[in-house]
Amino acid sequence: MEIYVIRHGIAEPLGTGDEFSDENRSLTEEGRSRMRDVVKGLKKLGVQLDLIFTSPLVRAVQTAEILAGPLGISKKEIHQTPALAPGALVEQLFAEIKNRAGAESIAVVGHQPDLGQLISRIVQGDGCLLSIQLKKGSICCINVSETVPVLRGELMWVLTPRQLRMLAKA
Repeated sequence: MEIYVIRHGIAEPLGTGDEFSDENRSLTEEGRSRMRDVVKGLKKLGVQLDLIFTSPLVRAVQTAEILAGPLGISKKEIHQTPALAPGALVEQLFAEIKNRAGAESIAVVGHQPDLGQLISRIVQGDGCLLSIQLKKGSICCINVSETVPVLRGELMWVLTPRQLRMLAKA
């Protein structure tokens, strides 16, 4: 199974009031545009997805929706999960992924530093030893070889949004 770990695109700055709360921050127009170009780069790499798990925060859901159409995923295959919300326990996400045993290619869209810790946990078995910093719109591919008792896999690649946009233009 391949897991694509994706940090959400560029979002509005944090402000005051409900409309500017962390949970309600939307992607900026630049963030949407850049994510569409990132997806073109993924298509050039031949990436195909079976489903997408996303944080319930607005900017992550919007990122997942941008990924879905061009990569052949219907909106019903986008699953919002509190397991990708900031501060969630990685074991919750592992359980949800294991419940989709037939899926060969899964994307997870979320936030830093949680995504870096998720990658470290899968690759090294510890959420703190391997420091992976994902820029907004970056994508990491992990080849998962073991799902029991926990997910274990090999880091295949990490690409920045700029690298993916350049690939899209090539």
